[in-house]
This record gives sequence, structure tokens and C-alpha cells, in this order.
Amino acid sequence: MLSIDELHELVVNRRSIRGYDKNRDVPDEMIQRILDCARWAPSGGNGQPWEFIVIRDKSSRDKIADLFLKQQEHKKEMEMAMRGEVKMTGAGFRHAPVHILVLGDPRVNETYPIRTRLDKSESHFFTSLGNATLIIHFAATSLGLSSQYVSDASSPYFETMLKAHFDIPEPLKVYHLIPIGYASGTVAPRPRRELSEIVHSEKYEHEKFRDEKTFKKFVMTASRRGAYGRKTWVEDDVQR
Repeated sequence: MLSIDELHELVVNRRSIRGYDKNRDVPDEMIQRILDCARWAPSGGNGQPWEFIVIRDKSSRDKIADLFLKQQEHKKEMEMAMRGEVKMTGAGFRHAPVHILVLGDPRVNETYPIRTRLDKSESHFFTSLGNATLIIHFAATSLGLSSQYVSDASSPYFETMLKAHFDIPEPLKVYHLIPIGYASGTVAPRPRRELSEIVHSEKYEHEKFRDEKTFKKFVMTASRRGAYGRKTWVEDDVQR
């Protein structure tokens, strides 16, 4: 059994990688081990909504990357219109030798009790898919591989084009795309809030509640919008 120290090391060392060694392949055996771990993820009602398409064909991987860049255009336009700046990621993941497309079958809501199905079937559906997806990332890390979240795969345009290209039947949904390969370089860890800031004892400790100024500072200095801490905190930046 994995020790807590080993688990902690695994979690701390996982990275979202956007640059891959295009000359280094990933054996099928590794991908099968990763997906065998993912199928043991917890799911609401044991509905197991996940299915996976393993994509190795270069033309298909290039197609995915091109679709990603095309749907980014609207995001860029919206960011510029509302925030006056653009921070978009590229499609370096096209060089990852394996792409895993995570699909979900929403019909699993039939596995829930009636009240659960009416109240929170959608929440259970996405949580279950999230559990399997996270396990894929951890399993890849444990094998010395790198991976990336490409959540834009579920956006309306991207999903529609993926379903057409890969002949995905209704009512299946595209949840995430996960490129897997060997990183072309190292990536520093992203900032994390201290444990003492986020853990409360017995009830919510209101002295830890972040006011708007504190929260905006977090957004601009520790999140992706603030380039993960590389941006200098200036109040005017969030007063547009």
C-alpha cells in the first residue's frame, strides 16, 4: 500500500505540462496501466460514466491542437474586451505522443435513487468524471510521465468537432482531453495557499475569510490570471 509520504510526494510533484519531447514515445503498457487505475475511481451510484479514447495518430493529434487554437480565438476576444489583456496557453500538447479523450455517459443518472437523480445527478456525473481524470494524472506522474488538463475540449465548438471527427455517438459527452508524454523541460510548482489558511477547526474561522482586496490580490499574484505569482500586485489592475 502506498504510504502517506509517497502519496504526498506524488501529489506535490504532479505538474500540468505544456511542452513534450516529440521524439520519445509512451508504451501501450503504460497507458493501459494508467487507464486500469482510472476505472477504479469512485463514482456516484457506482455509475462509472467514463469511457476513454486513446489517440496516437499524428494527424488526429494535430487536428485536436488546431481545433484548440481555433476555439481560443473567441476566448482571446472576450478577454481583451473585458480585461484589456490576454493570457492564453498554446497548443504545445500536440507533441505529446498520446492523447486521452475522457468521455462521459449521462445515462448513468439511472443508477441513482430518484431523489438523488432529481437533485444532483449532474453534480455526481461531473464529480465522477473528475475523479477518474485526476487518477489518470496521478498514475501518469507515478510512471515518470507528464500530462496536462485540456478542459476546453468540453466547450460547445470543440466538443462538437471532436465528436464528429472521432465518431462519438449521442448521448456521450466530451469531458476532458489529457495529453500524455515525457516533458521537454521542468516546470516550477505553482503557488499554494498555506494549510493554516484553508483549514478550520469545528466551525468556520471568520478571521481567515478573505475580504475582496485580499482575494483580488490572490487572483493577481497566485493564479493563472496573474501568471502564477510573476505579476506585481497593483490595485489598479483589478479596477478596470
